[in-house]
Amino acid sequence: MKLVYRPQFWLDLEAGIAYLKKKASVEVAIQWHEEVMASVGRVQKQPDLGRVRHDLRPAGVRSFVIKRYPRYLLFYVWQRDAIEILRIKHGMMDVPKLFR
Repeated sequence: MKLVYRPQFWLDLEAGIAYLKKKASVEVAIQWHEEVMASVGRVQKQPDLGRVRHDLRPAGVRSFVIKRYPRYLLFYVWQRDAIEILRIKHGMMDVPKLFR
């Protein structure tokens, strides 16, 4: 299945790495990055893993919990032949606000 990354995903990823590097350690930031990308791989293999978010727009947005970092959510849209990777965010944020 083809992956399409939105620019905001890369900005979120960079911000997450910088935050964890500052607040935890370089090692934690690297592990988080690896786990996020592994989660993208899981979603690519099985796009129905995430739950449909009826509270978010556009219609069809799904969220998937990052396994080793369960407070983080990967947001994506699954269409017939492609998965659009939208964002990676901490679940305690005002998520609907992020998708306005």
